[in-house]
Amino acid sequence: MALPSSGTISASMINIESATVSTNNAPLSGNSSTPQTGSLVKRYDTATPTPVNQIAPHAYSEFYGKSFTAPDIPCAEADNIDQGSGNGYFEATIVSGSTVGAIIIYFYPQGVPDGVAYEFDGTTYNDLTSNTYGYAGGTGNNLNIVGDDDITGCTGANLIANSPITLNTSIWNGTSFGLNGGTAAIVTTNVNLNGTSAGITYTLVVPKPSASPSSGTLKIVGPCTGTGWDVKSFCPVTLPSFTSNSTESTFQGSCCATQNKTFFFARNATGGSSFNVDTNSLPQVGNIVFSENTGVTVLPNGYYRITSNTAIYVQNGVVSSISTGCSACVTQFDTTTTSRLPCNFTSSDNILYHDGSGTFPVVGDIVYSNSAGTTEVSGGNRRNFFADGSGSGSYTVQTAAPGGSNTGLVTSIDPCV
Repeated sequence: MALPSSGTISASMINIESATVSTNNAPLSGNSSTPQTGSLVKRYDTATPTPVNQIAPHAYSEFYGKSFTAPDIPCAEADNIDQGSGNGYFEATIVSGSTVGAIIIYFYPQGVPDGVAYEFDGTTYNDLTSNTYGYAGGTGNNLNIVGDDDITGCTGANLIANSPITLNTSIWNGTSFGLNGGTAAIVTTNVNLNGTSAGITYTLVVPKPSASPSSGTLKIVGPCTGTGWDVKSFCPVTLPSFTSNSTESTFQGSCCATQNKTFFFARNATGGSSFNVDTNSLPQVGNIVFSENTGVTVLPNGYYRITSNTAIYVQNGVVSSISTGCSACVTQFDTTTTSRLPCNFTSSDNILYHDGSGTFPVVGDIVYSNSAGTTEVSGGNRRNFFADGSGSGSYTVQTAAPGGSNTGLVTSIDPCV
């Protein structure tokens, strides 16, 4: 839209074009000749096709043919953006500057379902997570709609039946969201409805691995009447780190894997509009985990140890569970069954495990029959074999006393020469 190029022009018309209620107080420049924040002249300092002249004297005629340009929100000022008691589609440009890091956005849909997405560098980011429900995946360029999905007239079934939903659009006018005269058709299908219950704060992470671009577009939708929501957006930050291992398919595998990897995670928040950000120093259930400190790539599905006795399980890039109770770490090796003359064996016929640091067990190591390292083998003599099938020395495992339990303890080594 644009203001008329001739004829009648009024403060109410200029208000409406700048996404402000028509009856709002609208001083031309404020209480001085220098345009004050909120005044009509100041609002149009970035108008198209040219800004309104910011130098006095000022006149309504200067607004002919002007189109309002929505102001950007500096990330340092995006502490709590909210909207209450009204459905619609809302957009705002948030400037994150040249800082490299991850942009963390917290979204609180209050009660009635609302949706969120963030468009940055040509990509729409809409995967959400929370401490309560964990991963809530977004799809395509859709807004990810969450909140209480049991509201009469605004259930998932209602939203799907009415899709696409045509809503009035609002833009940021410098202090709040205001109607700009446009409409948007919002898709609401089972692929982008992740509603659960009210009172949940969701986390959205947007990677910013380079200095540019410096801004993105926050998109919010409230498809139902009586809705309200809050958003908190941070300037780019370096994500907190933790030490772990390469992806393992089992919990015990992560317990015994080499811990030589540094990964990163984003903290969640609680408390609704107050946005109390968690302070955990290690990833917890519901946290998104990444391989870079800017949040570019989520970790593959699998287990990652985070303490000496604890590992997280990651699914869809989000911690879905935490396991504790690592067993002794063991090494697999080829060997023979018990024999009085083990050096006479020419090939292996068994696989066992030991808790030592070498390829084969040495005196003092414990030998197990299972990879979990929980079942000690019986006493006797056995021979080792290398992976290529060639034989090595033999070893003796302590024999249990009558009625006693197997110890698996290696008591001697024979070089088999």
